[in-house]
Amino acid sequence: MLKASQTLQTTEKKSVLLAEQIEDFKKKIALLDQKLQEESKHFSKFLPVMERLSLYPTDTLLAAPQSSRSTLGLSVIKGISAQLEQKAQLIKKHKTELDELKNKLTEETKKLEALHKEQEQQRNQLAKATEEARAIQKRSASAAFKVSQDAAQAAAKASNINDAIRKITASRQAAENRLRAEALAAERLKNQAKAESARKEIKTITQSNDGPGLSSNSKGAPVAGRVVSLWGSSTDTGPAQGTTYAPQSMASVRAPCNGQIEFASPFRGYGQMVILNCGKNYRFVLAGMGALNVGVGQSISKGVAIGRMPVWSGGGNTGRPTLFVQLRHGERAINPSPFL
Repeated sequence: MLKASQTLQTTEKKSVLLAEQIEDFKKKIALLDQKLQEESKHFSKFLPVMERLSLYPTDTLLAAPQSSRSTLGLSVIKGISAQLEQKAQLIKKHKTELDELKNKLTEETKKLEALHKEQEQQRNQLAKATEEARAIQKRSASAAFKVSQDAAQAAAKASNINDAIRKITASRQAAENRLRAEALAAERLKNQAKAESARKEIKTITQSNDGPGLSSNSKGAPVAGRVVSLWGSSTDTGPAQGTTYAPQSMASVRAPCNGQIEFASPFRGYGQMVILNCGKNYRFVLAGMGALNVGVGQSISKGVAIGRMPVWSGGGNTGRPTLFVQLRHGERAINPSPFL
């Protein structure tokens, strides 16, 4: 999964840079086209006069009663001709630049289309690797997966993210208490096999909290895209409680830490949401995805693609899907920037 995610990430970064270059070309073409129109409009005002002068130069000169005025007229005509020649050269130069930019735009657009096809192939490879990984983990830790599913189902009924994390913690704690009681009861009955089995299940349930936690030594954004708002920035609902990104259509979203998936489902208008337990009571919440690659109870490595953004083909920022990333320590939201 990690290898497939890294390959896809490299392609997506290329795609983002190329898309930015294409947008830059489009802006330059629009400005140059506008400049050409203005220059051509200014140039066209003189064409009727110059055409008449070229057709009837003698009549123009003889119309002047004094030779000094004829000389002045010739000087004016010469000056205008020089200016118009410079204008014509400038228009020609800009027209050449415009044609070159349009050719570059066509070439870069073809490259971007090829990259998008490559991304689609890599997404399919990632989906296959993901399915294999999930199947292996389900077989190796079936009891832990059952506890994780119960916790996630409880979280799905929560009214907000805070409540969802409380329900996950409470559900896991209840399962752990039940298993401890089973282990004690088995020990009283001298059933060591059952007691050992219960203790092993407790270990698999609590291992999500035994993770390494977070480290700022290996920072990296979970998605390739522009940052819309940072932690603490002003929003309509008050200071931002996380970081928001504006990625490309179908961009892959990667895990910001090693850990275990505690929730992976649509949630309360947030779109597809993942709660990732990094250990040491740290959790990342990533919301706004269109599809998920991971399931509840799955252990994953930092950098693995956990999902992808929705399809988006619009222009500007209106209606553009965004990824919201929140970092929590216990029930408190904290600044994720040092770890992204």
